[in-house]
Amino acid sequence: MKVLITGSAGMLGSAMYPAFVRAGHEVVATDLEPRPVDGLEMGTLDVRDAAAVRKLVDVVRPALVLHLAAETDLEACERDPDHAYRTNTLGTEFVALACRARGTPLVYISTAGVFDGTKDGAYTELDRANPINVYGRSKYEGELVAMRLMPESYVVRAGWMIGGGDRDHKFVHKIGEQLRAGATTIHAVEDKLGTPTYTRDFAANLLELVETGFYGRYHMACRGEGSRYDVALEIVRHSGRSDVHVVAVDSAHFSETYSAPRPRSEIMRNYMLDLHGLNRMRAWQVALREYLDESAVGLA
Repeated sequence: MKVLITGSAGMLGSAMYPAFVRAGHEVVATDLEPRPVDGLEMGTLDVRDAAAVRKLVDVVRPALVLHLAAETDLEACERDPDHAYRTNTLGTEFVALACRARGTPLVYISTAGVFDGTKDGAYTELDRANPINVYGRSKYEGELVAMRLMPESYVVRAGWMIGGGDRDHKFVHKIGEQLRAGATTIHAVEDKLGTPTYTRDFAANLLELVETGFYGRYHMACRGEGSRYDVALEIVRHSGRSDVHVVAVDSAHFSETYSAPRPRSEIMRNYMLDLHGLNRMRAWQVALREYLDESAVGLA
């Protein structure tokens, strides 16, 4: 089918775009700042421009829209809430309206950050969202807009993102940078819990989900849970760097750099995928090791 993707140049887009092409779909990929992925070109689209969104959807006439474009920097969202809501909520409204006008199913990528982190155990799709920061609120409002305007929507929540190769700007990349710089001591937070999500596994599982017509809200994270400390420890172990010591710290250690409030727990279970028999996500440790091997992140 013909697929239109927004936000194709980001971490997730760099896995999603090639995955849909390999699956035989005709893909029109876009981004605010286009950058080829695996030699695949893309066009420019600002999802905050309602007229541009509507025009592109009318011209492309896609059978499915994957809406990945978002502001994911928590500190940037706290500093400029207008920017966060304009991008994550209003941008989603414009995409959903364009989809509704043509009757085009929509995939909206959301986040585990819609939860407040107070639950003991994993969050499921049946738990009430209660975001505690601007990023989480803007993304949750995007969920509500998408499902209200376009009932034929898949709202899919991801966890801590890993993947992206040279587009990786998240936690794994930061640990890798320290290792490549020769660090022998790495500090990592142990009081925040979550579920890593490997972009390639996410793309593969989403490909299967969108073939079903089972619209609704889904969690799509790797199996298992851990802290940032656990992830850092796994990276160092896999790199073979026996000279590196990973030190567990609490969030206050990085409070000047990461000032936005973050939930204590973002652990998710893919409950609806489990019920449908569609959960293909692997254990996060397995996925992380595969990513490290393929990208050389964290290797000396």
